[in-house]
Amino acid sequence: MYKLIIGNIRITVSDDSISHEQATSAARQSISTAQAQGKVLSHIEISKGESGLEVTPTEKSGHRTSRKTIKQSLLDGMHTAIQEKLYPTGTFTNKDLWYDGDTGQEWSGEAVQVAREEIVEEFEKWMKTV
Repeated sequence: MYKLIIGNIRITVSDDSISHEQATSAARQSISTAQAQGKVLSHIEISKGESGLEVTPTEKSGHRTSRKTIKQSLLDGMHTAIQEKLYPTGTFTNKDLWYDGDTGQEWSGEAVQVAREEIVEEFEKWMKTV
């Protein structure tokens, strides 16, 4: 038994008598067939059967829901960056304080929370219009 990886697909070859060339060829054919059907594979198992090689592909679970357009991916990245900047998770970060490094100004308390909420709300509205 040995394992191969093609792209991000794991391949398990259960019989050592199957050559690397045969296993690679069978795996690539299975990948091509899956792509033609709009599927994304996570694993392929190859073994010897009565009539030759038996190839058992495993489709990546939940992949259709996780697929995005480049635009959606960029927007999600921006949303994550905004959340990280406005709501820092550091242990020593004061959550009720905002400091502007350019001007040296500092704000604290409810004004900071209200401003953060307004910014996030406006960004989420903007994301829906894009």
